[in-house]
Amino acid sequence: MDKSTKKRLEGNLRRFIIFRLFYSARFYYPVLTVLFLDYGLTLEQFGILNLAWALTIVCAEVPSGALADIVGRKRLLVFASVLMVVEMLLLVLVPMGATSLLFSVFLANRICSGLSEAAASGADEALVYDSLKELGRESEWAQLLEKTTRVVAIGFFTTMIVGALAYDSNMVNGFLRYLSSEWQISQQTIVRLPIILTLLTSFVVLVTSLSFYDIDKIGIAQAKREAHDAGESLSAVRESFAQIIKAARWTFGHQFVFFVILAALALDSVARQFVVLASEYYRSIDIPISWFGFIGAGMALIGILNARLSRLMVSHLSPFMNFLCLSALLTISLCGVMLAIPLYGVVFAVGAFAILGMVQFQASFYINSAVDSKIRATVLSFKGLALNLGLGIASLLYTGLVGSLKRGETAAALPAQQLQDFAFEEALKAFPVYYLVLFFGIVLLAIAFYPRREMFFSKPQSNL
Repeated sequence: MDKSTKKRLEGNLRRFIIFRLFYSARFYYPVLTVLFLDYGLTLEQFGILNLAWALTIVCAEVPSGALADIVGRKRLLVFASVLMVVEMLLLVLVPMGATSLLFSVFLANRICSGLSEAAASGADEALVYDSLKELGRESEWAQLLEKTTRVVAIGFFTTMIVGALAYDSNMVNGFLRYLSSEWQISQQTIVRLPIILTLLTSFVVLVTSLSFYDIDKIGIAQAKREAHDAGESLSAVRESFAQIIKAARWTFGHQFVFFVILAALALDSVARQFVVLASEYYRSIDIPISWFGFIGAGMALIGILNARLSRLMVSHLSPFMNFLCLSALLTISLCGVMLAIPLYGVVFAVGAFAILGMVQFQASFYINSAVDSKIRATVLSFKGLALNLGLGIASLLYTGLVGSLKRGETAAALPAQQLQDFAFEEALKAFPVYYLVLFFGIVLLAIAFYPRREMFFSKPQSNL
């Protein structure tokens, strides 16, 4: 390998961190629901838009991973970056107010966002892991993941604080008046500020994706890719579906990877469902709304500790022991959460937030260590698909449970707000039970169908 190629491959490692940092820097996250409503949408429309976003990811996750293996990971990352720019531009330019145009533009925004998430998912990891492999440094993957997780956690912490402050008109205009008594921003502009900030980061993401060096060691050779014209794109699509079938057979046949995905689904779906409801939990334990953004930022910093702890766990513990440790942490956290202890109950929420980062780290480490580079992005997309399906199932079960609780005899005489609080707090009691059902289901499945269970009790390197 010449020095120029080596330098470009090493540059991919830095660009990976930058890409992850700015792609996740969404300044509107701490005010997501409020922002949508302030634009002029209703709660029902907000629910429809979230469903459209989730369905888009589920439908596009695996095909995009296969396309990344076929036409190149860099191309998928550039596509994801362009979609991020488009989704932000739509919200910056759309007129505010409850109109059919508003909902249509937000629907287009959610579809672009879902497609972007699906295109980026797995493609960046596959490109960078293969860069390490080409450099002969794939053993450094865990360290790179740790560093990336730490940087992204710090970035997310900053984003949560800045986004929340940028949405506070008193804070923004007060600061501007301090600089000049003539400076002031309208409320409509204030509402768009987190979106404008995210639009700026999307341009950084686009430039970074264009700077990646694509190795072109898999799929179609570079010379053949350059010879492709528009008429051959259909062939690439057909090949991508063949890639999906090939990767699916490999995944279901590879005991270790299949159960890594199942374990990630179980842990992530329950933890993420709680995280989605975290603001309601904070309210139910009497935490002032003004603290929500700072709590969210604090939870983001947990990622720094998560990265270090996760790397130590995958280096020194077996996969099954790691599954047990994460399961214990999540179960204890959910049992504490269901008590809804005023103020101090926020401590138990930490476990659920920590689980998300640790599951992503460990699943990525184990899958990338086991999978062949020819189907790497596709298999990683199966992981993303599984996590989204798990969240969807958990959401449906939660919705059904809350509905049944509201129709119960105990709830019949309660006023509207007390009814909502009652249903929410009662539903929390089902979270640890649901996870334990998933946990024992996975363990029994492994015992019943996979005789080669020794792979779960040793370090993954010894299984490959």
